[in-house]
Amino acid sequence: MFKARLPLVVLLLGLAGAMTAQATTSVDLVALFEERALLRGPHGQFMLKVGEEKDGVRLLSADPFSASVSLGGQTRKLTLSTHVSSVFEKTALPEVKIPRDSLGQYRIRGAINNSPVHFLVDTGASIVAMSSQMASSVGLDYRTGLPGQVETAQGMAEAHFLNLQTIEVGGIMLHNVKATVIEGHYPSEVLLGMSFLSQVDLSDKSGVLTLSARY
Repeated sequence: MFKARLPLVVLLLGLAGAMTAQATTSVDLVALFEERALLRGPHGQFMLKVGEEKDGVRLLSADPFSASVSLGGQTRKLTLSTHVSSVFEKTALPEVKIPRDSLGQYRIRGAINNSPVHFLVDTGASIVAMSSQMASSVGLDYRTGLPGQVETAQGMAEAHFLNLQTIEVGGIMLHNVKATVIEGHYPSEVLLGMSFLSQVDLSDKSGVLTLSARY
């Protein structure tokens, strides 16, 4: 009796394993975007950016023709499902418009490491700069940065050079932006210098400065 039933038990276990493997590997590519992909899994559709993960699926890359994902410890290349359009859609890049103020300057509210700050756009500054008072208010441990000196309107001042995790301005977010923290209360605003501005496109027209993301 045992010998007669053993193949059936083995067969059932094999079918269960196959069904489990199929469930964990069931994912379809629905649509492609720039550095993004719309996928469909057992629980419905979801959008991933390159590097993001959901329901055990990590998007490794996306181009106009296919996407590569990591699934169950394996890398798989997916092509678009035959029942959907294979059009590669370029998503609109973030941009922000900053009107010139009464002093002829461009100011905007943004964030450093997710902490809100006020920026003064300064194309004459080679690097993002802020006072040590401002750095402390946004929780920066700036003294771990490289010590040095900078020249200010008041003369030479002690400073610390470091990389900021993120700077966000009007939906444009950049990572690892070089910055300097100047000991004291100067500058009173965070100077949005070229270490940020050189990584976006700038357009100044009729007193409105437009910053456009490149990614």
